[in-house]
Amino acid sequence: MFERLRFARYALRFERAFKTDQWDEVKACFHSEARYIVRGSGTSYDGEVAYPDAIVAFFKRMLDDLDRKFDSRKPGFRGLPRVRGGELLVPWKARYSIGDRSVVLTGDSRCRFEDGKIIELSDTMIEAEAKAWGALIGVTS
Repeated sequence: MFERLRFARYALRFERAFKTDQWDEVKACFHSEARYIVRGSGTSYDGEVAYPDAIVAFFKRMLDDLDRKFDSRKPGFRGLPRVRGGELLVPWKARYSIGDRSVVLTGDSRCRFEDGKIIELSDTMIEAEAKAWGALIGVTS
C-alpha cells in the first residue's frame, strides 16, 4: 500500500547521497537480507549484490566509476510507478551530459518491500542505450 511513498523516500535519499556521499540514510532503506540486481548495463556492474552494506558500497563504486564522470545527470520518470503483485515498477530515464554531448538512458526499477524496507531492488536498462551512455566516458564493457 505504501510502496510508492517508501520508494520515493529511498529515491530522495539516494539523490542526496549522490551529492553528499553520505550513505547511511540510503542503507537504512534496505532490509537486512536485501539484494540489488543490475541487468542490461553492458558493464561489469551487471549482476547481483546482497545486504545493505554491500549494496551501498556497490552504489558508491558504480557512481564513482560511471555517473560521476559526466558533467551532469538528470534523473526522472518516464511513466507512473505502479504496483503489481506486491512489486513496484518504476519506469525511469536519465539524461547524462559531458561537454556538448548527451545521451538518455532508460530503464525500469522493480522493488519489493518486507517489513517496510526494500528486500529486493533491480534496475534493468536497454543494453544499446547503455553502450552509448558508456561510450561517452570511454566505458566499453
